[in-house]
Amino acid sequence: MTDSDNATPLPETPRATTLSALSVQLAAALSDPDASDARWDLAEMIATSIPTTPAEAVVVVGLLTNADIGLEAGQTEVHLTAARSLEAGLRAMATAPEADAFGAAISAFDQAAERALALPLEPTPAMVDAAVAATGCTAAKARAGFAAMVEAFRREAA
Repeated sequence: MTDSDNATPLPETPRATTLSALSVQLAAALSDPDASDARWDLAEMIATSIPTTPAEAVVVVGLLTNADIGLEAGQTEVHLTAARSLEAGLRAMATAPEADAFGAAISAFDQAAERALALPLEPTPAMVDAAVAATGCTAAKARAGFAAMVEAFRREAA
């Protein structure tokens, strides 16, 4: 695989879906003083994985910014590979069609929002004024009606 803008060879993805698991394993290896080889093996596996979601991109960025083995500790070939993988993944995410994971997440949020409509416990003055203007009732009746509607909504949602 290559980057078409500069023909830089990009690493092949071994298992991009395991990036979060690799991140957990790397954290464990970093806390083990006897796991130096394992750290770099895990770092290389992360670096050669092209992220397909923003969460996976965060794992690759985390490798680059890690205080123990990131760029701060000294640039290595693993860091360059990780940067190329990150670039490839971000380019793919940026050019993905509208029906991507982000769109699916927004749709799921919209569906959940319909079921989780938040209402104030008490009507605002503007709400009371609008109810009085629309129905001709008193402000007290508008407030009582609102309280009854909120209670009915709570029972339906339960």
